[in-house]
Amino acid sequence: MTRSGIVRRIALLSALACLWRATPLSGEGEASPAPVRFQAPEFLTFEELKTLAGDPYPEGPIRQKYQALWREPIISNEAHERGAQPHRPSSAQLGPFLRVVSWNIEKSIELDAVIEAFTDPEAFAQRIEPRRAKPGSRRHRRVMAERALLEEADVIVLQEMDIGMKRSGYRDAARDLAQELDMNYAYLPIQVEVDPVLLGMEDVRTAQGLPDTEATAHFREEADRYRGLFGVAVLSRYPILSARGFPLFTQGYDWYWLERRKLSFLERARRFGARQVFGKAPHREIKLGGRCYFRVDLHVPDLPEARVSVINVHLEIKATPEARAAQMAEILNYIREIPHPVILAGDFNSAPEDLSPTSTPRAIERTLAAPEFWLSRAIEYLSPYALTLNATRFLSNLTKNYQNPTGLHVPLVLPNPSAELFRLIERFRFRDGGAFDFRGTRRRSAGRIGLLSNSNERDVWAYQTTFRVTRRTITNWVGTYRLDWIFVKAYATHPRRRRQPYRLAPHLGRTLNTLNRALRVPISDHDPNVVDLPLLEPPAAGD
Repeated sequence: MTRSGIVRRIALLSALACLWRATPLSGEGEASPAPVRFQAPEFLTFEELKTLAGDPYPEGPIRQKYQALWREPIISNEAHERGAQPHRPSSAQLGPFLRVVSWNIEKSIELDAVIEAFTDPEAFAQRIEPRRAKPGSRRHRRVMAERALLEEADVIVLQEMDIGMKRSGYRDAARDLAQELDMNYAYLPIQVEVDPVLLGMEDVRTAQGLPDTEATAHFREEADRYRGLFGVAVLSRYPILSARGFPLFTQGYDWYWLERRKLSFLERARRFGARQVFGKAPHREIKLGGRCYFRVDLHVPDLPEARVSVINVHLEIKATPEARAAQMAEILNYIREIPHPVILAGDFNSAPEDLSPTSTPRAIERTLAAPEFWLSRAIEYLSPYALTLNATRFLSNLTKNYQNPTGLHVPLVLPNPSAELFRLIERFRFRDGGAFDFRGTRRRSAGRIGLLSNSNERDVWAYQTTFRVTRRTITNWVGTYRLDWIFVKAYATHPRRRRQPYRLAPHLGRTLNTLNRALRVPISDHDPNVVDLPLLEPPAAGD
């Protein structure tokens, strides 16, 4: 989809959204309400979930409860009621600052380790694999230093948070983590898992795409504990003023109907190869719901507006980069009117691939629709040096885009399908003239200097990767990506101009690779990102 096509599509969808919802999205001009102590929608019962598994378009009370899940976020200010206060850390470089952590914690499976990472250095140290970080070594000290960064976080943006799933011990992940950290929280489900296998309606051996070796991992769930919710959360030591969410019009993939399809030969072959190389492969996940818009407003009294909006992002992985760009364009349209600082953070799934199930007809169709394919054929037809030219073009593009989804997109010749998502964010302007901060300066970056390095750590090549899959036989060059990002709108009006205010602008963005990868059992396949936002104009200078 072209840039103009994306813009036209999103303009139409957003106009329909505003008419349909008939409620303001911006929050401008709103008086700050007293923080609600606790609110939550009514969860679906096990029998209601079984009804949904067979009929995704229910009527009556089930329909009302189902729709309320996506529009009535859980909000808890119980920590605020108990007297919990922000850490509000301070340093000579920044003065007092707000530390933000963003982390996809992979279906909340290792939630106890997450809790220890934020609260208990001694218990966390016991999880370190000595062969990866020998006690007393420089690497061990780095692991513990990265863990210490988490302790001072006042805002934590999380993805893949379960409620009532066997894989995470049927826990309410956001609630349990918030209670251990003594933080307020808001939670929004984005999907409810209704696979008949999980609901005891179908034997696992009949489920599409599951190898026999995984059969014993599936069972009939305990009806009184199963909730099937998979979502996103924001934890905050500042009071939560409001939270709102709803499904995006642009989804990119249907997790109910498309997951129920019989797998093609090509898809089975792809999953077999993934299993041999990486040790695991995608399996069937029948879900209802979809990617959502989720905004949480916090009361931050240090700022003139006393308010910060956090936009928790989890874009679709089983979709093309163009579909993810369309999702981002839709989200940006919803936040345009926000007149105060904004933190846009989460899992952007900014990979060049589409991981949805494939088939031979679809593979042929996409190949024939790709301009690069026809350029290669033309070179083969016209040039005696076709092999050299095409190989050079392929390797040049691979090098340019490696660990760098923000890389230059040169249509036809050196394409980067992920680039449009970042161009949308960089070109975006709020109604008050504000822009997301793309600066990278020497004294305000934790790693190499370059685009976005103040907020997202760069390395020698491009960016520190935040995602990796376990691999059996191949190099670390394969299966690693930069998927998770933090963007901040503060008081700057241009994404890259250095001589602008740095109050609440991103500083010292870090990706905590060592913390996650030195453990006996990694907490997640994603690594956390950390950024510091000075609450006053910082004294750092000399960029």
